[in-house]
Amino acid sequence: MFDLILSLLAKFKLKKSAEKAGQASPYAAVKVWFDEDYAHVRWPEKEPQSVAWSELIGVAVETTDQGPFVEDVWWHLATKNGVVTYPSEATGAGELLRRLQEIPSFNNERLIQAMASTSNQMFLLWDHEGRHK
Repeated sequence: MFDLILSLLAKFKLKKSAEKAGQASPYAAVKVWFDEDYAHVRWPEKEPQSVAWSELIGVAVETTDQGPFVEDVWWHLATKNGVVTYPSEATGAGELLRRLQEIPSFNNERLIQAMASTSNQMFLLWDHEGRHK
């Protein structure tokens, strides 16, 4: 458990030191937000993508071994018609995460594992069939 905490702190400190040096993430230009019916993602110079909460069938987080100076955490919101992806450093990602955590049986323990990961992995945090438990 101690190693997990150290890993999380190291990631946070490296990202914060990059922010202080004036190196804002280019992924902050990606905007995510939600309302009562939809989660929305807008990449610069692209049309917004939306996922209806009623059509959401899965939430996953993908980690890579490329961090911490390159985006290494990607969120995936799945419906039967496709997947909407956004980076963890997108503007509004923290607020959207809090909304996702309101989904009954959202797997926060697996989210903690994902945030500590420094390898290429996919973590299923919620799905409509309960495979995330």
